[in-house]
Amino acid sequence: MNTKAELVFFAKWLRAPFRVASVTPSGARLARAMAAGLPDGEGLVIELGGGTGPVTQALLEAGVAPADLLVIERDRHFHRLLSQRFPGISVLLGDAFDLESLVEARGKRDSVRAIVSGLPMVPMGAKDQLRILRQALALTGGRGPFVQFSYGLASPIKPSVKADLGLSSRCVAQVWRNVPPARVWVYERDPATDH
Repeated sequence: MNTKAELVFFAKWLRAPFRVASVTPSGARLARAMAAGLPDGEGLVIELGGGTGPVTQALLEAGVAPADLLVIERDRHFHRLLSQRFPGISVLLGDAFDLESLVEARGKRDSVRAIVSGLPMVPMGAKDQLRILRQALALTGGRGPFVQFSYGLASPIKPSVKADLGLSSRCVAQVWRNVPPARVWVYERDPATDH
């Protein structure tokens, strides 16, 4: 990641700390750990909050085909940057709260393999977390996975949200050499769970 991108990211965080997940972009190690949380198989991978693109790059390096990657970014500057940096993938200017309608507009609703999120989930209320996760589960056939990173020790998804949706969570990576250190969480629902 270059210094210019880091400065832009930091400036965005200063202006809206609850809309940008961190003071710096995700490091390469964290990005690779998130990509490693994907299940094997085919289908669309949706990245929420692409920022400056480190996770996008890691997903491509992990073997996700450009045609199978959809990035949703609501910040116009980051959207433009991602579109220029990754001309072979679909980068949509939109909000994760409109996830289902954005994916449906692309005609790919039935083929979603996983959702990878760089959204700032910790400061979100339960209602907002539920709104995003319900859509993510609907798109992935009711199971997930939903891959999320966090800088805290605890799961970034509130216990009440996990209980309401019947989600299990597991920390799949602890990335000490990220600034700040981060954890990667995978959320899934047991197929026998009826929600």
